[in-house]
Amino acid sequence: MADLPSENMYNILSTLTSKKRLQAAILPSEIMYDILSRMPVKSLARFRCVNKLWCNYINDPYLEAMHTKRQSMNDPVPIMFRQFPSDDHPNSPCTLSFLEHKEEAGICTLEVKKKPPVMEFMCKSWTYKNPDNIVLGSCNGLLYSSKHSHDGNKLVVIHPLRKDCYESPPIKTPFHPQQQQSCGIDLQESNRLCVEESSGLGFDDSTNTFKMVCVVKREHEGQLEDLYQLKEDLWTMVHVLGTDSWRKIPQVPSYPITGEGVFANGCLHWLISDEYDDYRAAYLGRPVIKFDIAKEEFGVIKPPHGLPVYSVKEQLVDLHGEVGYVYHIVNHGVEVWVLKERGWVMHCEFEQKPPLPGCLMKVLGFWNDDGDVLMTDNWKRQMFVYNLNSKSLHEVSLVGCEEGLTLIDIRMY
Repeated sequence: MADLPSENMYNILSTLTSKKRLQAAILPSEIMYDILSRMPVKSLARFRCVNKLWCNYINDPYLEAMHTKRQSMNDPVPIMFRQFPSDDHPNSPCTLSFLEHKEEAGICTLEVKKKPPVMEFMCKSWTYKNPDNIVLGSCNGLLYSSKHSHDGNKLVVIHPLRKDCYESPPIKTPFHPQQQQSCGIDLQESNRLCVEESSGLGFDDSTNTFKMVCVVKREHEGQLEDLYQLKEDLWTMVHVLGTDSWRKIPQVPSYPITGEGVFANGCLHWLISDEYDDYRAAYLGRPVIKFDIAKEEFGVIKPPHGLPVYSVKEQLVDLHGEVGYVYHIVNHGVEVWVLKERGWVMHCEFEQKPPLPGCLMKVLGFWNDDGDVLMTDNWKRQMFVYNLNSKSLHEVSLVGCEEGLTLIDIRMY
């Protein structure tokens, strides 16, 4: 099918939804997938209500994959998560809302919709002393968070379009349970506390399934002596959404990983952990660990360049379906790189000067289809946009979000 403007596609589907024409409007499935994959998310949410057949089309993971591959046709949509944490409960209520973003005369605003939130769900409680992300990552329109349960840690997959959640089976520590039991360690408590997870969600085109991946690491007291011992303490666990268990695979990454798993081009990507300075210094920077979702194999990607002479904080981010590598050179500036087929390409760089505050910045993603960069300070109290064409920085005002004891997580969806 030839590419048509999105408004023409919308008119076609609007005509088909007429009650008089609906029964006669039975198009081949490949045409329906092609049309629906070009629709904005908000339109798909409405079209799910037409009938059961259309709902099945829109719920199909195949359409989600097609829609993601064509996402460059539409600007990213900012979404906001608000959490109301409590020290007395391991799980706290979270709400998800879409935001309207506007840019007029150089003034940028994000406005919280006055309608009720898209959905509510329970997620892991964070503390104000150590605020963290409510959302851990995303893939093909699905988001995921974390929560505690009595039998281990669980990951919660969130589907904003369907307004539902999916809980994975609990993740349990796989390390030497007999030895733990002989030492008098409570296995249930060990399963919850004595493990670090770095997780990621990816889509396997070969099987049309979503896979959750967790690399778990046994904790040690004191300093590890060598990298070989470190690798021996890593396990890779894989869960296919819709099944009832996790399975261990023989492959493990070369080094421990940390942070958000960014899915792009059939692979998940993480930064290596900076917990151990020996292998970080050996690379003169922080490489990227990639995991091929279909082959279930790990690889290593070199960073854009070595460590600058200044103090630096690195970050991986999803830049509209591509892997972004961010250097925040403290009190100096920010560099944003994008992973292309032939390697890293510089997207932009700018100095840390007013209106930016003198603290760590976190890149949230592209503000629009032009590639302008949206970022926030480490405490998510202020947001800023870097405009590529004018090479200028503007502060973003958040309108309609009441003040209160809540944690906020804003992402580009």
